[in-house]
Amino acid sequence: MSRSQPAADGPVRRRRRPTMWVALAGIVLALLATFLLGPRAGGVALAVELVALGFVRAVARRPPYGISARSRAFDVTVLMGGGVLMAVLALTAQNM
Repeated sequence: MSRSQPAADGPVRRRRRPTMWVALAGIVLALLATFLLGPRAGGVALAVELVALGFVRAVARRPPYGISARSRAFDVTVLMGGGVLMAVLALTAQNM
């Protein structure tokens, strides 16, 4: 059997994924807001993050790693639609 040898082009460059880390930080902040300020604030925080990520996906030239799954139109529709729906539910739900 032959073994494949790694290319000797030099060191492998690690890419930075800022959008993915910002999205993760937003989820953590929304979770903290839920526990510290209540479920309504956490829901609104998550909704704001989803709409912001939808905006980033809409205007970015290259698909950002971590928030792009399908076509641009599909991703923007799911992120922004989910954010608006989450905000409506968080602001109108009873007993929160």
